Amino acid sequence: MLYNGETGFVQTSDGSQVTILFSTGDACETCGLKVVCAPGKQSERLLTLPQAGDFKPGQKVQIEELSNLELHLALIQFGLPMAAFLSGLFLGYVLPFQDILPRELSAFLFACMGLGLSFFAARSLVQKIVDIIPEKYLRIVPCV
Repeated sequence: MLYNGETGFVQTSDGSQVTILFSTGDACETCGLKVVCAPGKQSERLLTLPQAGDFKPGQKVQIEELSNLELHLALIQFGLPMAAFLSGLFLGYVLPFQDILPRELSAFLFACMGLGLSFFAARSLVQKIVDIIPEKYLRIVPCV
C-alpha cells in the first residue's frame, strides 16, 4: 500500500494544509504510484494534505489508508483501455461497413478509436482521484 502505517513528522502546518516529511524507503524505487509524493534528493519525501486536526511542526504522525488507491488507479490505467479496445473491436466487427472496408480493418480502426478515447477518459478520472485523494483515501493520525 502507498502510505498505510508509515510515520513521518509534520514539517509545516498552516490553517488549511499539513505537510508531512517521510524518509524514503526501499519501496519508493519500485513504486509506480508517485501521484501524491515526490521523492527528494536527500532520501526524503513530502506529502501535503488538508488539515484535519490540530498538528504542530515536529509532531510525529502516522498515515492510514482508508481505501485501496492502488487498485482504483490500476483499474483506470489498465482496465479502461482494455474495455474500450475490446468494445471498439466488437463494434467495428458487427457494424455493417463491409461495403466500404473489410470487416477486420473496420474492427481494428474502431478498436484504435476506442483506445484513443479511453486515454482522455482515464486522464480525466485520474485527475478527479488525485483531487480527492486527501479526503477519501488518506487520514492523518497523531502518534502517541
